[in-house]
Amino acid sequence: MHRKLAAILAADVVGYSAHMERDERGTHERLKVCRQEIFEPEISRFRGRIFKLMGDGILAEFNSVVEAVECAVAVQKAMAKRNRRAASHKRIDLRIGINLGDVIVEGKDRHGEGVNIAARLEQLALPGGICVSQTVIDHLSNKLPIGFEAMGEHQLKNIAKPIVVYCAKLDRARLKRLMPAAIPRGSWVAASTALIFLAAGSWYALRSPAVTGVELLTDAKPSIVVLPFAQLSDGNEQGYLADGITEDLTTELARVPDLFVISRNTAFTYKGKAVRPTQIRKELRVRYLLEGSIRRVGNDMRINAQLIDTETGGHLWAERFDGQWEDVFALQDKVVANVAGALKLRLVTDGSKAKIAGGTDNPAAYEAFLRGLELAHRNTLRDTTEAVRYYEKALTLDPDFGRAQAELARVYWNSSVPVDEALGLSRGDWKWKLHFHLEAAAKHPSPSYYQILAQQLVRRHQSDEAIAALEKAISLDSSDAASYVDMSQALTFNGRPAEGRGYINAAMRIDPGWTPWRHYLAGLAYFSMDSFEDAIASLEKIDPGTGGTPTDFYSLILRLSVDGHLGRTADFAPVKKKLEPVLTARGEDELNALLVQDSFVFKSETDIERLLAGLRKTGVPELPAHANTDLKDRLSGADIRSLVFGHVLKGRVSWPTIGGFNWTTTLDGSTNFIMGVNNLEGTAWIQLDFLCAAYPMILTSCGPIFRNPGGTFERNNEYVYVLNFAQYEFSVLK
Repeated sequence: MHRKLAAILAADVVGYSAHMERDERGTHERLKVCRQEIFEPEISRFRGRIFKLMGDGILAEFNSVVEAVECAVAVQKAMAKRNRRAASHKRIDLRIGINLGDVIVEGKDRHGEGVNIAARLEQLALPGGICVSQTVIDHLSNKLPIGFEAMGEHQLKNIAKPIVVYCAKLDRARLKRLMPAAIPRGSWVAASTALIFLAAGSWYALRSPAVTGVELLTDAKPSIVVLPFAQLSDGNEQGYLADGITEDLTTELARVPDLFVISRNTAFTYKGKAVRPTQIRKELRVRYLLEGSIRRVGNDMRINAQLIDTETGGHLWAERFDGQWEDVFALQDKVVANVAGALKLRLVTDGSKAKIAGGTDNPAAYEAFLRGLELAHRNTLRDTTEAVRYYEKALTLDPDFGRAQAELARVYWNSSVPVDEALGLSRGDWKWKLHFHLEAAAKHPSPSYYQILAQQLVRRHQSDEAIAALEKAISLDSSDAASYVDMSQALTFNGRPAEGRGYINAAMRIDPGWTPWRHYLAGLAYFSMDSFEDAIASLEKIDPGTGGTPTDFYSLILRLSVDGHLGRTADFAPVKKKLEPVLTARGEDELNALLVQDSFVFKSETDIERLLAGLRKTGVPELPAHANTDLKDRLSGADIRSLVFGHVLKGRVSWPTIGGFNWTTTLDGSTNFIMGVNNLEGTAWIQLDFLCAAYPMILTSCGPIFRNPGGTFERNNEYVYVLNFAQYEFSVLK
């Protein structure tokens, strides 16, 4: 057997079956022409060789990764050009995958995992797109003027280890043309949504765009919901066991390749209800449901489980599992293995629960954690404080229990004054608690850890890193809708609103139902695409309260900006009136542009300027009331960069009067702020004509800098830096 290293290109036609069903002879002839005029000449031009032809695709071998990628780009560009001249039903769109790997040489044919990976990558690509493996990226070394977007790890069919996948950044405008004209305005995000579904390991697929755009292939891959298991133990105090085990079974099944799993939140809406399998099929669009019961008497435990086909109502499998409480993890594994076996799916067996997703192998710690989780889900002040005690107990039993550390961090991240008081925390202590538990959770990361980390990264103007963190969260648990919702926000702030809007669709599939926050995120995405009418339609579905919730705060500010762009002057005053109690509840005196810029952390200056421009039209001031500077002395962004970057600033906080500081910023934006015993390391950047900075526990703040006409170097007050919450005076040390 002879082996060699080769770059393999795999390509196939999107929606081939639909094309053949509609026009078999015409499709065959068009493909033949494409092969003769595009495939074969381009592959030959880049010194490749076709070693296998299928009805709808090809496999080609190249000695050079660079030439394989160049060939793929050339083919996709030629196909796009041809499609522009063709009628919609005659367009042929390709997906291409490229891998560099070891192949088996058998005459003119090639076999082996190197070929198989290329074929699987091709299935992940968008119509007109190219997906490549990490080995391809490693060997390109910036040799081509082509960008690639990381799509995270994917468990490919019949490939043992997950593969890191990248998609070539080709002409995004072409993706619009792939969508049918009948799709409503704003819904062309289907192309981006496909990326989302693939990253989540879900079972969505693209059919021929000329026929239906994006559809759900409900029978393409198995789909399942885990209904809440019944608690049969004496008394109701052990309900947390059934709920917790149900949730863990959901998460574990979501890790089974090629299985789509409905979220825990949606499943629990059926708790205590008698529902028919056909009702589940209709409402959730899933083929299978898993239900059962938990009984625990002392240390003895029994799990009954049954797998039901929602189409026929028949039982595919039913089993009883008996053991001791110490066997709880093994019992859960048996349930998952039996479900996978019944559906003929392969299990992922790359580690124990303690090593996967921040889990534990200590049953007592697990039980304490489940008690805390049940209390936290109730979301009351008393239950939250009780949950903290159980999480802390779990960590006493297993200090390496990453999920418990992450859930504690979540409590402090979502903290409020009443929660702080109930927990006996002094002002600002929650920040240190959050930082401590998040650092501990990072050692044994779970989906919860990556979610909280991503939320912080977004607030620190690090949306690239937030997206990467959420990709990891989704890879660990593709049934958790919170990760998809967080990804929507991160992508939109990152300047990719179409994909952000698509992630709302992904969240809705595994956890159906609109929430106020989802309406806000949809509005934010539409706003960022200049679709103001669509944005206002989403935002008007939110009924804001007065409690200062994030949804109320962000949605009302965004709505005011949209009203400004649309010239809806009659709505300016009513929206501002609704904002007043929301701002008060959040401890803000007024709405101004600096508060907005601190909160809406757009990566692109175009995006933040769009938001600020709309607010200016409604009369929102740029500076807070405490700013007493003369606008004619304001520095431009270029002036600020020359003044601050690469220098040391010395000064004091003049409002409120706090004390002196030293502030060093390097040319690359690394910044160190020292005030008293506080020593903060962060990042600084210029956005428009503002100096912005972000720190792990302070997040983002932006403000303008002014010359102080009466300031002197000796008094360290030659310049004034205005923030929403403070005002600094400083000079540059010589």
